[in-house]
This record gives sequence, C-alpha cells and structure tokens, in this order.
Amino acid sequence: MKVFACSDAHGNVRALQAVLGVYREQRAREFLFLGDCVGYGAHPDGCIDILCNLPRARLLLGNHDAALLDRHERGELNAFAAEAIGWSERMIERKYVDAMRRRFTMAHEGKNFCAVHASPAHPEEWPYILCEMDADTAFQAREFTLCFVGHTHVPALYSFKKGERSIVEGTPIGLDPGDRYIVNPGSVGQPRDGDPRAACCIFDADGGTITFHRCVYDAAAEAQDIFSAGLPRFLGERLLNGT
Repeated sequence: MKVFACSDAHGNVRALQAVLGVYREQRAREFLFLGDCVGYGAHPDGCIDILCNLPRARLLLGNHDAALLDRHERGELNAFAAEAIGWSERMIERKYVDAMRRRFTMAHEGKNFCAVHASPAHPEEWPYILCEMDADTAFQAREFTLCFVGHTHVPALYSFKKGERSIVEGTPIGLDPGDRYIVNPGSVGQPRDGDPRAACCIFDADGGTITFHRCVYDAAAEAQDIFSAGLPRFLGERLLNGT
C-alpha cells in the first residue's frame, strides 16, 4: 500500500496541482495532507476546493488553517502571515470555510503511521521539528513507529536510532522495522530549503520505504497572482528561490 503525503500548500494552487501528478502516477491508495492549506498565497479557495474533493483524503489542520477558522489562533503569526490570513478571511467564500471545519482534523491515527502538522509532542501548540534535538523530544513524547509532520517547509527524515537521515530525491529510503521515524515531506507551496520546486513524498508500507519527490510548476505565475492580489511582494518573491 502506498501513502502520498504533502504539506503546507499555503494557497499555491499551481504547486498543489503539480504534486497531484506524483499522487496519480504513483497510484497511491491514501492521500495525506499535513496542514496549512491557506496563508501566504493568492488561491486559498482553490486549494481548499481541490483537497476537500479528493477521495479518501486525510486532511489535517495547520496553524494557518486554525488561524483562519479562529481569530484567537492568530497571536503567534508573524506580520506577513497575519496579513495573508486577514486577506484570505475577506476573500474566501463561506462554503470553503465550512468545508474546512468539516474535513480538517488536528491529527490522524492510521494502521501504519500517525500524522500531525507540527509535532506529536503537544501538536496543538505548533512546535517545530528543526533538528535532531527537536526530533528526540517528539520521539520521547509518545509511542509511534512512523509519524508524518509538516510545518518547517523543509524535507527531513529522522530516525530514533540514527538521527537525521540524508535524502536523495527520487531514491527510495529503506526503513528499518526495528526503528522509529519522523518524516517531513517539505512544503508544496512555500519551500524554505533553497529549492523552489513543490515537495511531497511517498510511503510504501509494503516495501518499507520513503521516497521524496520535487515537482516543477510555474512559480513566476503564482508569484504574479500574489502581487496582483495586493499581498506583500515578499510572499511572491520567495517562491522564486525557495526561501
């Protein structure tokens, strides 16, 4: 069984459409979205519409999604993020907000894995897993064999026994059945690792592997939509270099 995982679309509909190509090509049985459908980008409604209409999709709530649904969640957002969420609140039709309330959940517990947006250690507080020390805190917080997370916008694979593992795009990475893992597929719509291509991954439960993928999309057109929407230019410019 294959599980497709992606995260942090952030209103970037072209990037989301690009990673859907991997989902379909790989014929994944399950679709897992790890949160932050909205924020930063000019197409929050388009991203919500795509995700909520995917069959068998597991959709998780990210901190930007939570901030859209509840103004009390906006206190920790930076100025750019808060402005983008305010813009999204004004622009999104009510039916899309209602769809998010119905479909998005804080966490997912599956047969072979669990998933949250930020960390299995206090997921409602949105902590980041940015290094081996953060990963160790997450491993100690609760029992799991494999946990998918997003939030950092950087692809990563952490092993309980071996620390951070190196990633080679398109190359399956074998998972030791006697070890534990945290997997971050990176960001669909706002990569922060210096690679502007949209990110995602495939978990092959039968083969015991994780494969990370990157997808080219028209980032310049997406950035222009951000400029035209009147959102901060920085939010569009960063799409061009993945930072």
